[in-house]
Amino acid sequence: MAKHVKLRTPLAKLFWMGREELNHEHRNIYYRLYTKEGRLESNNPIFSNDRFISHILSKSVRPPHTAASLKRYVCKIEGMEGSGKGAFKYLLLSEKKPLDDSARLALRENSGPGSSEVDPVVLVVDKGPAAEKKLKSASNAGSNRLSVWKIEQCFVHYRLYDDDGKAVSKMSFDESNSSLGRIDIFTIPPPQTVASLKDHLAHVEGVSGHHVQLLENEDGEVTLSDGDAIALLTDDFPGSKEGQPIVFTYAQSASDKMENPSFSKRLTGISNWAGATVDATWHSIVIGEIFQTDGLHEIKPFQSGSHRYVDFPCYVRINSSGNKACTLTDQK
Repeated sequence: MAKHVKLRTPLAKLFWMGREELNHEHRNIYYRLYTKEGRLESNNPIFSNDRFISHILSKSVRPPHTAASLKRYVCKIEGMEGSGKGAFKYLLLSEKKPLDDSARLALRENSGPGSSEVDPVVLVVDKGPAAEKKLKSASNAGSNRLSVWKIEQCFVHYRLYDDDGKAVSKMSFDESNSSLGRIDIFTIPPPQTVASLKDHLAHVEGVSGHHVQLLENEDGEVTLSDGDAIALLTDDFPGSKEGQPIVFTYAQSASDKMENPSFSKRLTGISNWAGATVDATWHSIVIGEIFQTDGLHEIKPFQSGSHRYVDFPCYVRINSSGNKACTLTDQK
């Protein structure tokens, strides 16, 4: 049975909330994968509504248990052999510095690294070919067989501005307030600083390479510094409340000013579909997933390699990871 955990409880109390103490020597090690731009879907998800977290048994990791041996095994089962060499590993999402490869890990102790879903170890890999392949092949295959993680979803709320004023956010969730966006706190890679939040927002809003700034609130008097830590696993951080968003600004380029605002409509998945496992130009869909679209109907082929199955009516949409692909029009 899925556990109902609220992130707004202090982290120290979450380690054992609703959990029975394990009596055997080996335990699960929970982990998440990221690039510097955002999270990667696991090949072995454990929840239908969060396919970015997984776990392994501690006995799977070759002794001696070091950061390097854990990285190698996780990269192996995630199909990213070779990516571990340049990867950074964090014991907590909130840590500012990665571990040295030689660091010893207490993987057979109940309270050690990755002992909880809300306290996973984190692996940040280079955005090389292996990571790109994972981004394109993400799917919801097997979602119906997975349990639901009943966790209170927490967001960073922000208002988007360009040079001329408010802009339409690709992460908008209210049609009457289109400049207000939000992102799940677990989409932000460590170290959880202003710099990593800025980089992720620039990615999902499609303004990477632009001059961007984060302001503490809508008064705009305080600019957040890149090195400042953001305590995303606490009850109070900048942008934690919908009514008190941070401000994200970006400078427009000449080409931006020639384009009309797009992808301002919000659609929500009403069915599960694993389209990306067959054709990477299509999104897979999970019930409840939010997409942004321009609302224009198109006809696109659904195919695998040289084999063309059928042409489908579709929208071009952007998902919560900032990736653009096609989806079926039967979503609301």
